[in-house]
Amino acid sequence: MIEILMFHRVLPKVRINPSDAYFIRGTLISQERFESVILDYLKQDYSFKTISSLDHNSNIKQVALTFDDGYNDNYLFVKPILEKYSIKATFYPIIGYCKEQKLAPLDHYYKYVNENIEIEKKEKWITGKQKKLFLAFSIDQQKDFVQTLHFKTSEIEVAYMTLNELCKLDSLGHEIGGHSFYHDIYTSLNSDEILEDIQKTKYTLSQIGINISSYAYTDGQYNSEIIDILKYEDIQYSCAVKSNNITRYGEFELQRKFVTENEII
Repeated sequence: MIEILMFHRVLPKVRINPSDAYFIRGTLISQERFESVILDYLKQDYSFKTISSLDHNSNIKQVALTFDDGYNDNYLFVKPILEKYSIKATFYPIIGYCKEQKLAPLDHYYKYVNENIEIEKKEKWITGKQKKLFLAFSIDQQKDFVQTLHFKTSEIEVAYMTLNELCKLDSLGHEIGGHSFYHDIYTSLNSDEILEDIQKTKYTLSQIGINISSYAYTDGQYNSEIIDILKYEDIQYSCAVKSNNITRYGEFELQRKFVTENEII
Protein backbone atom coordinates (compact mmCIF):
# COMPACT_ATOMS: atom_id res chain seq x y z
CA MET A 1 0.00 0.00 0.00
CA ILE A 2 1.33 3.42 -1.01
CA GLU A 3 -0.03 6.82 -0.02
CA ILE A 4 1.39 10.10 -1.26
CA LEU A 5 0.53 13.28 0.64
CA MET A 6 0.66 16.78 -0.78
CA PHE A 7 1.52 19.84 1.31
CA HIS A 8 2.40 23.43 0.52
CA ARG A 9 3.04 25.96 3.28
CA VAL A 10 3.49 25.13 6.99
CA LEU A 11 3.59 27.60 9.90
CA PRO A 12 3.24 27.35 13.69
CA LYS A 13 -0.43 27.63 14.63
CA VAL A 14 0.12 30.89 16.54
CA ARG A 15 1.30 32.53 13.30
CA ILE A 16 -1.75 31.57 11.24
CA ASN A 17 -4.70 33.91 10.71
CA PRO A 18 -7.78 31.75 9.97
CA SER A 19 -8.92 34.31 7.37
CA ASP A 20 -5.63 34.09 5.47
CA ALA A 21 -6.14 33.21 1.80
CA TYR A 22 -3.58 30.39 1.83
CA PHE A 23 -5.24 28.88 4.91
CA ILE A 24 -8.74 29.12 3.43
CA ARG A 25 -7.50 27.50 0.22
CA GLY A 26 -5.84 24.72 2.22
CA THR A 27 -2.32 25.47 1.00
CA LEU A 28 -1.27 26.53 4.50
CA ILE A 29 -1.49 24.25 7.51
CA SER A 30 -0.10 24.44 11.01
CA GLN A 31 3.15 22.84 12.07
CA GLU A 32 1.18 21.08 14.78
CA ARG A 33 -1.17 19.59 12.19
CA PHE A 34 1.79 18.46 10.10
CA GLU A 35 3.36 16.67 13.05
CA SER A 36 0.05 15.01 13.93
CA VAL A 37 -0.20 13.59 10.40
CA ILE A 38 3.26 12.08 10.76
CA LEU A 39 2.35 10.55 14.10
CA ASP A 40 -0.82 9.03 12.65
CA TYR A 41 1.14 7.26 9.91
CA LEU A 42 3.82 6.12 12.34
CA LYS A 43 1.13 4.56 14.54
CA GLN A 44 -0.11 2.66 11.47
CA ASP A 45 3.43 1.34 10.83
CA TYR A 46 3.97 3.14 7.55
CA SER A 47 7.50 3.51 6.20
CA PHE A 48 8.32 7.04 5.02
CA LYS A 49 9.83 7.27 1.55
CA THR A 50 10.77 9.87 -1.03
CA ILE A 51 8.96 9.68 -4.37
CA SER A 52 11.94 8.13 -6.14
CA SER A 53 12.53 5.56 -3.40
CA LEU A 54 8.99 4.16 -3.29
CA ASP A 55 8.85 0.42 -3.94
CA HIS A 56 5.79 -0.08 -6.12
CA ASN A 57 6.13 -3.87 -6.00
CA SER A 58 6.15 -4.17 -2.23
CA ASN A 59 3.29 -4.98 0.12
CA ILE A 60 4.88 -2.85 2.84
CA LYS A 61 2.82 0.19 3.83
CA GLN A 62 4.63 3.25 2.49
CA VAL A 63 3.90 6.97 2.60
CA ALA A 64 5.65 9.82 0.79
CA LEU A 65 5.44 13.42 1.97
CA THR A 66 5.61 15.95 -0.88
CA PHE A 67 5.82 19.74 -0.65
CA ASP A 68 4.93 21.91 -3.63
CA ASP A 69 6.20 25.37 -4.57
CA GLY A 70 9.25 25.76 -2.33
CA TYR A 71 8.15 28.31 0.26
CA ASN A 72 10.84 28.99 2.85
CA ASP A 73 8.56 28.00 5.72
CA ASN A 74 9.23 24.44 4.50
CA TYR A 75 12.85 24.92 5.50
CA LEU A 76 12.07 26.72 8.75
CA PHE A 77 9.19 24.63 10.06
CA VAL A 78 9.00 21.37 8.08
CA LYS A 79 12.67 20.44 8.16
CA PRO A 80 12.90 20.38 12.00
CA ILE A 81 9.89 18.05 12.26
CA LEU A 82 11.31 15.73 9.61
CA GLU A 83 14.60 15.64 11.51
CA LYS A 84 12.79 14.95 14.77
CA TYR A 85 11.37 11.72 13.32
CA SER A 86 14.29 10.90 10.96
CA ILE A 87 12.02 11.20 7.91
CA LYS A 88 13.01 12.07 4.34
CA ALA A 89 10.58 13.97 2.12
CA THR A 90 10.29 15.24 -1.44
CA PHE A 91 10.27 18.95 -2.26
CA TYR A 92 9.03 20.41 -5.54
CA PRO A 93 10.16 24.06 -5.64
CA ILE A 94 9.21 26.57 -8.32
CA ILE A 95 12.85 27.01 -9.06
CA GLY A 96 12.67 30.38 -10.82
CA TYR A 97 11.29 32.09 -7.72
CA CYS A 98 13.86 30.35 -5.53
CA LYS A 99 16.72 31.40 -7.78
CA GLU A 100 15.57 35.01 -8.23
CA GLN A 101 14.08 35.39 -4.74
CA LYS A 102 10.94 36.90 -6.20
CA LEU A 103 7.30 36.22 -5.44
CA ALA A 104 4.80 34.58 -7.74
CA PRO A 105 1.85 36.60 -9.08
CA LEU A 106 -0.36 34.35 -6.94
CA ASP A 107 1.41 35.58 -3.81
CA HIS A 108 0.60 39.18 -4.74
CA TYR A 109 -2.96 38.12 -5.60
CA TYR A 110 -3.45 36.51 -2.19
CA LYS A 111 -1.96 39.54 -0.46
CA TYR A 112 -4.51 41.72 -2.21
CA VAL A 113 -7.29 39.38 -1.15
CA ASN A 114 -6.11 39.35 2.46
CA GLU A 115 -5.96 43.14 2.73
CA ASN A 116 -8.78 44.29 0.48
CA ILE A 117 -11.53 41.66 0.23
CA GLU A 118 -14.14 41.28 2.95
CA ILE A 119 -14.28 37.85 4.55
CA GLU A 120 -17.73 37.02 3.15
CA LYS A 121 -16.47 37.65 -0.40
CA LYS A 122 -13.14 35.88 -0.08
CA GLU A 123 -14.31 32.47 -1.22
CA LYS A 124 -15.02 33.81 -4.72
CA TRP A 125 -11.47 35.12 -4.91
CA ILE A 126 -9.80 32.08 -3.38
CA THR A 127 -11.70 29.06 -4.71
CA GLY A 128 -14.42 30.52 -6.93
CA LYS A 129 -14.81 32.07 -10.37
CA GLN A 130 -12.29 34.88 -9.91
CA LYS A 131 -9.53 32.44 -8.87
CA LYS A 132 -10.25 30.12 -11.80
CA LEU A 133 -10.02 33.03 -14.21
CA PHE A 134 -6.71 34.10 -12.66
CA LEU A 135 -5.20 30.61 -12.90
CA ALA A 136 -6.25 30.36 -16.55
CA PHE A 137 -3.95 33.30 -17.36
CA SER A 138 -0.36 32.83 -18.43
CA ILE A 139 2.22 33.97 -15.88
CA ASP A 140 2.69 37.26 -17.75
CA GLN A 141 -1.07 37.78 -17.83
CA GLN A 142 -1.23 37.07 -14.09
CA LYS A 143 1.42 39.74 -13.52
CA ASP A 144 -0.57 42.19 -15.63
CA PHE A 145 -3.76 41.39 -13.74
CA VAL A 146 -2.10 42.00 -10.37
CA GLN A 147 -0.92 45.38 -11.70
CA THR A 148 -4.49 46.34 -12.60
CA LEU A 149 -5.54 45.94 -8.97
CA HIS A 150 -3.60 49.13 -8.14
CA PHE A 151 -3.29 48.38 -4.47
CA LYS A 152 -0.76 49.46 -1.93
CA THR A 153 0.25 46.76 0.46
CA SER A 154 2.55 46.22 3.35
CA GLU A 155 5.54 43.95 2.91
CA ILE A 156 4.55 40.43 1.91
CA GLU A 157 5.63 37.94 4.55
CA VAL A 158 5.96 34.90 2.30
CA ALA A 159 9.24 33.98 0.61
CA TYR A 160 10.80 31.09 -1.26
CA MET A 161 13.68 28.89 -0.22
CA THR A 162 17.11 29.96 -1.42
CA LEU A 163 19.23 27.75 -3.65
CA ASN A 164 21.53 27.18 -0.67
CA GLU A 165 18.61 25.92 1.39
CA LEU A 166 17.60 23.54 -1.38
CA CYS A 167 21.17 22.27 -1.52
CA LYS A 168 21.07 21.70 2.23
CA LEU A 169 17.87 19.67 1.96
CA ASP A 170 19.45 17.65 -0.83
CA SER A 171 22.58 17.02 1.24
CA LEU A 172 20.42 15.73 4.10
CA GLY A 173 18.92 13.06 1.87
CA HIS A 174 15.65 14.73 0.96
CA GLU A 175 14.58 14.57 -2.66
CA ILE A 176 14.35 17.72 -4.76
CA GLY A 177 12.19 17.45 -7.87
CA GLY A 178 10.94 19.70 -10.64
CA HIS A 179 7.81 21.86 -10.53
CA SER A 180 8.40 24.21 -13.49
CA PHE A 181 10.37 27.44 -13.60
CA TYR A 182 7.57 29.97 -12.91
CA HIS A 183 4.55 27.67 -12.40
CA ASP A 184 3.12 27.90 -15.90
CA ILE A 185 0.32 25.39 -16.40
CA TYR A 186 1.81 22.96 -18.92
CA THR A 187 -1.55 22.00 -20.43
CA SER A 188 -1.82 25.64 -21.59
CA LEU A 189 1.57 25.55 -23.36
CA ASN A 190 2.63 24.06 -26.68
CA SER A 191 5.14 21.21 -26.83
CA ASP A 192 8.13 23.48 -27.50
CA GLU A 193 7.26 25.67 -24.53
CA ILE A 194 6.82 22.66 -22.25
CA LEU A 195 10.15 21.19 -23.30
CA GLU A 196 11.91 24.53 -22.84
CA ASP A 197 10.48 24.98 -19.35
CA ILE A 198 11.38 21.46 -18.22
CA GLN A 199 14.90 21.82 -19.59
CA LYS A 200 15.30 25.22 -17.93
CA THR A 201 14.07 23.78 -14.63
CA LYS A 202 16.44 20.81 -14.85
CA TYR A 203 19.40 22.96 -15.88
CA THR A 204 18.90 25.46 -13.05
CA LEU A 205 18.85 22.66 -10.50
CA SER A 206 21.82 20.89 -12.10
CA GLN A 207 23.82 24.10 -11.74
CA ILE A 208 23.62 23.67 -7.96
CA GLY A 209 24.40 19.97 -8.13
CA ILE A 210 20.87 18.60 -8.03
CA ASN A 211 19.84 16.16 -10.74
CA ILE A 212 16.14 15.44 -10.61
CA SER A 213 14.30 12.21 -11.35
CA SER A 214 10.75 13.24 -10.41
CA TYR A 215 8.36 16.07 -11.21
CA ALA A 216 5.09 17.51 -9.90
CA TYR A 217 2.58 18.81 -12.44
CA THR A 218 1.64 22.45 -11.94
CA ASP A 219 -1.94 22.69 -10.69
CA GLY A 220 -1.99 18.90 -11.01
CA GLN A 221 -2.81 19.16 -14.73
CA TYR A 222 -1.20 16.94 -17.35
CA ASN A 223 -1.75 14.99 -20.55
CA SER A 224 0.03 12.33 -22.60
CA GLU A 225 2.12 14.93 -24.45
CA ILE A 226 3.57 16.21 -21.17
CA ILE A 227 4.30 12.66 -20.03
CA ASP A 228 6.15 11.95 -23.27
CA ILE A 229 8.29 15.07 -22.86
CA LEU A 230 9.14 14.17 -19.27
CA LYS A 231 10.17 10.69 -20.39
CA TYR A 232 12.30 12.24 -23.13
CA GLU A 233 14.01 14.34 -20.45
CA ASP A 234 14.79 11.23 -18.36
CA ILE A 235 12.25 11.99 -15.64
CA GLN A 236 11.13 8.70 -14.08
CA TYR A 237 8.21 9.71 -11.86
CA SER A 238 5.67 12.49 -11.81
CA CYS A 239 3.02 13.49 -9.29
CA ALA A 240 -0.48 14.55 -10.16
CA VAL A 241 -3.33 15.26 -7.77
CA LYS A 242 -5.84 12.90 -9.32
CA SER A 243 -4.72 10.25 -11.81
CA ASN A 244 -6.23 10.45 -15.30
CA ASN A 245 -5.19 6.84 -15.99
CA ILE A 246 -3.63 7.79 -19.33
CA THR A 247 -0.74 5.37 -19.14
CA ARG A 248 -0.63 1.65 -18.49
CA TYR A 249 1.82 2.14 -15.66
CA GLY A 250 1.39 4.74 -12.98
CA GLU A 251 4.87 6.20 -12.55
CA PHE A 252 3.83 9.40 -14.31
CA GLU A 253 0.40 9.63 -12.72
CA LEU A 254 1.15 9.27 -9.05
CA GLN A 255 -2.00 10.27 -7.23
CA ARG A 256 -1.67 12.41 -4.14
CA LYS A 257 -3.90 13.26 -1.20
CA PHE A 258 -4.25 16.95 -0.35
CA VAL A 259 -3.62 17.60 3.35
CA THR A 260 -5.44 20.58 4.86
CA GLU A 261 -5.73 21.67 8.47
CA ASN A 262 -8.79 19.55 9.09
CA GLU A 263 -8.81 16.72 6.58
CA ILE A 264 -6.95 14.65 4.01
CA ILE A 265 -8.75 14.82 0.69
